[in-house]
Amino acid sequence: MSVVKMEIGRLLAGAERVCHSRNTSLPVALGKSLFEPCLNGAVFSKAHYLLDSSHCDYTDEVAKVVFEEANQIWLLFMPMDKGQVDLKWGPYPFLPQCHDIDIILQEIEKDPHAYFWG
Repeated sequence: MSVVKMEIGRLLAGAERVCHSRNTSLPVALGKSLFEPCLNGAVFSKAHYLLDSSHCDYTDEVAKVVFEEANQIWLLFMPMDKGQVDLKWGPYPFLPQCHDIDIILQEIEKDPHAYFWG
């Protein structure tokens, strides 16, 4: 198994833990945390629900994590133009890159600057 596949596997397992943890501790009315794999990474999103519904009204992409193979580093992005059809991603200003995926996942889960889930 290649290094990239192993790292992506670690990311996806960690993303599952982050979303499960957030969804367990927060009411659905505040949104549900989701993720889906993308090329060399994952995109996190927040599902929004109407107060009287169990069906998702819409979702917003909130973070993107990508493994840069050349430098063996994780990159963390945030949406620059929320609500636009063609979403543009920019570096997350407080932790744009890191060698440790667990640090990136902790930043996404805790969201200390309210950039992702707020």
